[in-house]
Amino acid sequence: MKKLLLTLILLALGTAAFSGPLIDAAKKNDYKSFAKLVKNHADLTETDKNGMNVQLALAYFDNANFKKACSLLAKKKFDFDQPVANNVSLLYALAYSCSYEKITTLLKYKVDVNRKNSVTGLNPIDATQFSTFKFFSSQVIPQDAYDRAEKTRQILLDHGSQEFKYCDLTFGNVGNFFFCLVNIIGSFNPFISPQMLNTYNLFDYSTTDHNQTLVTVNQDLMVEVFREFGIEVTVNNYYNPDEILEQLILTAEAEDAYALIASTSRNPIATYQWVNVNGGSFLVDKSLSADLGTTNPDMLYDFVAFQAKDIGQLVTIKMRFMEEELSEEFSEEFSEE
Repeated sequence: MKKLLLTLILLALGTAAFSGPLIDAAKKNDYKSFAKLVKNHADLTETDKNGMNVQLALAYFDNANFKKACSLLAKKKFDFDQPVANNVSLLYALAYSCSYEKITTLLKYKVDVNRKNSVTGLNPIDATQFSTFKFFSSQVIPQDAYDRAEKTRQILLDHGSQEFKYCDLTFGNVGNFFFCLVNIIGSFNPFISPQMLNTYNLFDYSTTDHNQTLVTVNQDLMVEVFREFGIEVTVNNYYNPDEILEQLILTAEAEDAYALIASTSRNPIATYQWVNVNGGSFLVDKSLSADLGTTNPDMLYDFVAFQAKDIGQLVTIKMRFMEEELSEEFSEEFSEE
């Protein structure tokens, strides 16, 4: 019952996006079907229910199929630069994931290397920095991420990009793992605002070689914050795809209350996002192709529908609600607000 209540309160279950045939073929890396559709005059302007267009769906192709798809579409005078909502373009998405090989292909066609998204005002070259950001203490940044980011920036500069600039440390740039945490705590205490939670001792701070301050949610401190709200939690991290799928199923079937936060590092578009996971079709088909019910605090990626295979790190938070009320310390702080 607790599990059901938490799930209902936490976030409404998302549903899979209904894709058109071109988008569906691209997302399956099925170039043969994609090419057949294009040659048979498929609608190149199709979108799915979340707003994904054919342009952004191309990112799901592997490098070889991406190159072939771009060559084929160019013959149709395809506009590779048509963005989705918030002015997010294919080039921006590829730069965000530091997909150097695909960017090399895409830059052969007419695209705006300085197109800024309308939410943060960042352009493609600025988006490359997120590949080297760490927002949660157990998050793993591959060593080659730094090299790929630098290589991606250089090719964008070679094609007329503005100079690269690091984001300043702001409340919005503490990473959306923090805002996933806000969603969880807010589900059982709607009076808690991000600004209030931000006053807690949640973060570790570090400085890069470029004197940029980075912020990481400390897992141990996170556990203490939950205790302040009268909740005992056990946090576990999973990285292996099969173990991730197993945990999705086990936590959904468990009598205990769980909250799940996932890094979507295996998704070709939203590679460095964190999302709240609140259900999906994995109880039915029990495969990594199962659709996920998610809420993403970053509105730039509302157009992306996730599957279990997109998860690179799953954080499970097992909750036991303590019988006592909120701690005296928190009660006093809340009354002052």
